[in-house]
Amino acid sequence: MLALAHRPPLLLLDEPSSGLDAVARRDILAVVVRSVAEEGRTVIFSSHLLDEVERVVDDVAMIHQGKLALHMPMDELKATHHRRVVSFDQPVTSFPQIPGVLHVEGEGREWAVITHGAADATREQLEQAGARILDETSPSLDSIFVARVVGSQTMQAVA
Repeated sequence: MLALAHRPPLLLLDEPSSGLDAVARRDILAVVVRSVAEEGRTVIFSSHLLDEVERVVDDVAMIHQGKLALHMPMDELKATHHRRVVSFDQPVTSFPQIPGVLHVEGEGREWAVITHGAADATREQLEQAGARILDETSPSLDSIFVARVVGSQTMQAVA
């Protein structure tokens, strides 16, 4: 197999670091990154360890229940997804329906929200709904995945 697959232009890696300790996982990721950088190899990296994936990928494809849930460049994904902690003056029993909101968690006055869209536009929509933004960060790839595949179900349960 090694003779036939010597320096292939495409590598398919399915859970390459599963079951490895932290040092071995770091070494595997370094080899993958070096392989791409030095040899221009394309690597398809399938993993449930999304924090690892986030550190090494250029493009992200998320699959949920056998269907493509999202596909975009990592830079675009990070630029268009935002995690905000918001507060309302008065407790709310359900989070308002706001375009671009993918996932909400919370109750009463304080909520954590994952949004998709232009940062200024989603911020403005939240503020127009009466939310005051307390904190704004870039969500992890794991949080984005959860928001995309479970977000609408969670919003319906909360709302």
